[in-house]
Amino acid sequence: MAGKGLLYGVVVVMVAGILLTSTLAVQYYALYQAQASASEQRAGELSVALAKYNSLATDYRTSLRDYNTTLSLLAKAVANLNTSTPAYVNASRALATLWASYKELASAQGGKPLVYQVRMLLDFGNGTSRWYNDTSIQPGWDGYVATLVFVGGRVDATWYPQYGEHFINGIGGVENDYANDKSWTLWTWNSAKGWQSSTLGADQVQLANGTVFAWAYCGYDPNTFVPTCSRP
Repeated sequence: MAGKGLLYGVVVVMVAGILLTSTLAVQYYALYQAQASASEQRAGELSVALAKYNSLATDYRTSLRDYNTTLSLLAKAVANLNTSTPAYVNASRALATLWASYKELASAQGGKPLVYQVRMLLDFGNGTSRWYNDTSIQPGWDGYVATLVFVGGRVDATWYPQYGEHFINGIGGVENDYANDKSWTLWTWNSAKGWQSSTLGADQVQLANGTVFAWAYCGYDPNTFVPTCSRP
């Protein structure tokens, strides 16, 4: 009898152990199922988020491309519009604003738009000057368009389509003084020779990365139109 009692006791303990193990197994399985369900839900949410990101990235790249195209078209427009028309005034101001917005959009995700870094000096001829340092332009812009953007569209010029050039009448509110033989003159910087008076109009000056140019308000010879100032 004692042997049977011991056997029954062992059996009871084994059954209890099996029941406990089964209970734990059920609990762990339920926990596993819950975790698996949560993981599946997170995977689904991640998939949706990734799809949205890809869509936004596509929209972002499209916006950049559209901005770039619009900038190119607008730059060409202001380079060929009659400067006395309201369309020119509006377009020249819009170009500066659009360029700033484009650079901000392009750098929003840490990207860098393809730009040239140039520098421009305005010498007002009265001891006052202003440098436009670390200013960027879109590749392909000429000296006229760059000037227009840097000064926020405040360029008074006359367009001569037969020559494909603008004659500068004033910059930043300072107009040429023909009665006293004073006007704005364009200069370019040469690392070997220093400042040199440009023989080309601003429309014909093609800017490269690192170009330095200047506008100086100074006297000129009324017969030869050569600037009487030696440098900006």
